[in-house]
Formats: sequence, structure tokens, C-alpha cells
Amino acid sequence: MSVDKVLREMVADEVARALGPVHAALAELQGNGAIIARLAAALGQPLKRGPGRPPKNAFAVVKATRGGKRGRKASGDKRECAVIDCGRPARSKGYCAAHYQKYRMLDRTGRLPSDWVADASPASVKNLALPRGRAGAKALAEARKKK
Repeated sequence: MSVDKVLREMVADEVARALGPVHAALAELQGNGAIIARLAAALGQPLKRGPGRPPKNAFAVVKATRGGKRGRKASGDKRECAVIDCGRPARSKGYCAAHYQKYRMLDRTGRLPSDWVADASPASVKNLALPRGRAGAKALAEARKKK
């Protein structure tokens, strides 16, 4: 006998001994699978194993009843932003997304000008340049003191 043949037999024996429990577990699972298949055949329908994935169009009915994307107005309502020379489509209270965020911040801090009203008509409100940096922090602090 050659050394190569002896080594191959030793490795094969070690692998067979290590994988013995795995082979036994697989055989048991295959036996259980056969029992499940026979039970399903006896009941007349296949049994579902686990939750699985939902059908591809499972939520299509919910989307169809909402009438499109959430939070957006109908496509026929083409209204422009209330700020002069903005030109973007209005999203909420007559303002585009960027100017609506400015409206909310000004309202929250008590600095909302009188011409910035909810549901303003298109191109009717003058844009407001806010101070930045230290000047902005100082203006915000003064506005908070007034409250």
C-alpha cells in the first residue's frame, strides 16, 4: 500500500464519521417530507410550508382605491408657488416644498410676515431673505425673546 492510498482512506473515514449525524438528520427530514406529501395528497390539496412571500400584486387594490400617490393633489390642479418668481408647483398651502418649509419655520419662530398667509394665490408673496450665520442666530434669539 502506498502512503497516498492510506492517507485517502484515513481522510475518508474521518469525513464519514464527522458527517454521519448530518446524513442521519437529512434522512429523517426526507422521511418527514414524504409523510407531509402523503398527508397533503390525502387532504386533496398541497400544504404550504411557512409564510412565504406575498403575491406580487397583493396590495394593488389598496393603491387603486387611494387614487394615486399619497399627499399629492390631482394632476389637473397645476398651481404655482405663492412666492414671486419661484415658478415651482405648489404642494401645500399654496407654497412649493422649499417655501413651505420656510413658512413653517417662520411661523414656528414667530417671524412670519403678514403677507405670508395660508392658501395664498400664485406669485403673490414677496420672497424673504433670511440672515445667515451669527446674524441669523441673533435674529432668532431676539424673536424668541419677544414671545
